[in-house]
Amino acid sequence: MVMGRRQTRLQKLLKKNCFNTAMAKPKVLFIHLGRSSFVKEDLRILNEIADVKEFYFNPRKFSSSIVTGASLIWNFIRQFFWLAKNFGNTYGIYCWFSDYHGVLPALFAKTFNKPMITILGGFDCIKMPHLDYGIFCSRWRTPLGTYVVNNSTLLLPVNDSLIHTKKIAKHWPDAHPNGLVANIPSFNTPYRDLPTGYDADVWEAGKIKREKIVSTVAACSTIQIAKRKGLDLFIQTSVLLPDYTFYIVGVSDELKAELIKHYTPGTNLKFLPRQKREDLNKVYTKSSVYLQLSRAEGLPNVLCEAMMCSCVPVGSSVFGIPHGIGDTGYVAERPDPEHIAELVTTAHQQADQLRKKARRRVIDHFSLERRKNTLTKLLSEFGLG
Repeated sequence: MVMGRRQTRLQKLLKKNCFNTAMAKPKVLFIHLGRSSFVKEDLRILNEIADVKEFYFNPRKFSSSIVTGASLIWNFIRQFFWLAKNFGNTYGIYCWFSDYHGVLPALFAKTFNKPMITILGGFDCIKMPHLDYGIFCSRWRTPLGTYVVNNSTLLLPVNDSLIHTKKIAKHWPDAHPNGLVANIPSFNTPYRDLPTGYDADVWEAGKIKREKIVSTVAACSTIQIAKRKGLDLFIQTSVLLPDYTFYIVGVSDELKAELIKHYTPGTNLKFLPRQKREDLNKVYTKSSVYLQLSRAEGLPNVLCEAMMCSCVPVGSSVFGIPHGIGDTGYVAERPDPEHIAELVTTAHQQADQLRKKARRRVIDHFSLERRKNTLTKLLSEFGLG
């Protein structure tokens, strides 16, 4: 806080609680948009080393844009008073994604000179107009996300391709150039890539010998999201490989009907509803090849889960997917079903040599323990743990 200046209303509101920092554990404010699996894991890690106060920013979507807007405003109001109540004694803020829900936390952190660490996951760094994907496609979210990025103390992208994309993605529309460097000309915030973590005890290794089964997991309900997840390419590839069985996991019944009508797949394509973790384990361990053809993605959880279950990965060359695969599978340089079909065939043929390697890569580079250790060290450096 700058001394010698007249206090603002915000500073007066917080003055009562801001200067008593004696406590058993450092208090950290955790801001998120929903308790996804990776948010839950970070909450668990932070709770071990800090007194965590959690805020779920949850604006609901309605058919009426006015009602949706009112819900958003209500969440801002609710968040402001929550911050005013809980900011006293806090050591800093931990925010998942750089979007509108991080604006007030960033303002509070800047005003009172507290550190704010923001995790970057994908949509908050990307602009893909042809898919209408990413906050930088929105005129009103762009300045809000930019404010959060520019006023964070440290950014932790799940992969550094979210900061600046790699040339390997040049044949995928809008995938390169992209990332924060392309979308925020003034970008200069410190960052360090920190991938999400996966538990080897949760995901089974499975057998080496497997049938010709290819799977992909994509929880989606609209054709637009399906295209972003590459389901069009997945279905087109399945038509070219009739002797393989292809599974799409997670699409809604309405979208399933739309995909079948639009792409007329063969009988070798199967749809499965959304699965619990233990059931996903069974899908992965049955599959020989896991196909991740997303056009926009950070570091896909499902890709790493499948690799942990010894699936041979084949994926698009965008954002964090090539880094996830490494030298344990194959990367599609272009969105061409014939090219992808060749890679799937090769992946299955080479599976005996690659299965253990795929699992080992996730354990070595993306383990939950590694994320915990790195995150604990970083939080300590910034006074949050």
